[in-house]
Amino acid sequence: MADSSPQHTLESTRLPILKMAGLSVLVCVLIGLGGGAVATTRGGEMTDGLLTIAVMFPGVIATLLGLNMLPARPAGMWGVPVLGGTMLRAGIVAVVGLAAYIALEPTKELFVLTLLTSLLAVLAIDVLTVLALVKSVEVVNSADESTMSVVPEGQA
Repeated sequence: MADSSPQHTLESTRLPILKMAGLSVLVCVLIGLGGGAVATTRGGEMTDGLLTIAVMFPGVIATLLGLNMLPARPAGMWGVPVLGGTMLRAGIVAVVGLAAYIALEPTKELFVLTLLTSLLAVLAIDVLTVLALVKSVEVVNSADESTMSVVPEGQA
């Protein structure tokens, strides 16, 4: 007989992939635009910063698709897959970034710094998402425990 108690159904959860994707894309675009703006003030081209966006997208998309294919699991168990996804993303971005650097020859310092900044920002989004997921499950579980411990009057 299957256990259908609320606590059992709350233990397994999925990552909010759409929120992670939206935030990751937004942050990469903003950093790329900022990098392009900095490039134009230093004698470079806006495309130097925009190249960062193009290089980041394959890594972000591949990682989020991979995480989306994983089955639901307890919130605290998402840390390792997300960290693995971050390492995969960094590898993809390094390979695509090197190919883009060789082919298009952007301003080296700006390109590398905007890539590293984008990777760090997306890592922060991933970590904060897992922490928020764990915290929300803890809050729901503690609320369930407090409502279960209430004994109606006259039955104590």
